[in-house]
Amino acid sequence: MEEWPAVACVYSSKTGAWGNLILTPIPSGTLLSIDVLGVLVGHSLYWMLYGTSSNILQFDLKRESLALIPAPVAVSMFDFEGITLMRAEDGELSLLSLSGFIAQLWKRNISCNGVPSWGIVRTVELDKLLSLDSEEYVTTHGFAEDNNLVILRVNISSIFTVQIESLQFRKVSDNTKWYYYPFESVYAADYATSSFP
Repeated sequence: MEEWPAVACVYSSKTGAWGNLILTPIPSGTLLSIDVLGVLVGHSLYWMLYGTSSNILQFDLKRESLALIPAPVAVSMFDFEGITLMRAEDGELSLLSLSGFIAQLWKRNISCNGVPSWGIVRTVELDKLLSLDSEEYVTTHGFAEDNNLVILRVNISSIFTVQIESLQFRKVSDNTKWYYYPFESVYAADYATSSFP
């Protein structure tokens, strides 16, 4: 199978310079959607790769290295709206897999021998949680890291947030004509004022 490289480079605002190019081979037929946000877990960024193989791209910021991690579920290039990478309660990498109304939360564990494996932590029937009927459909549309909230779209218009641990949900909107970007805090610069004689 033909491979092509994923390439990363770190910019240091301290030195004002770019670091070395970091490469890792990616199987052909793999696609990283440019509208999919990476998730920061520990000192690594992770992105879901879609295509003929199911992998997660890891960029370790501390070691400045790229690696492929096998995903726990089969993901095709048409599953953009069925998988969400997230940070688990204990700070480890986890993944929400959505198929129909069934959502499964997977967690990546490292054994005492250093061998990684995936396990299902929770299965949720969204049709019962959100009182959906069989005509409706659900897609994932993002993740807000600080509060472990998954953003779900029901049909075309309804947007819900679901808190993963407590399963608390809230309807956010019924409007189809808006775009959103999950963020939870805003930094306001502290402008110093000076008095001049």
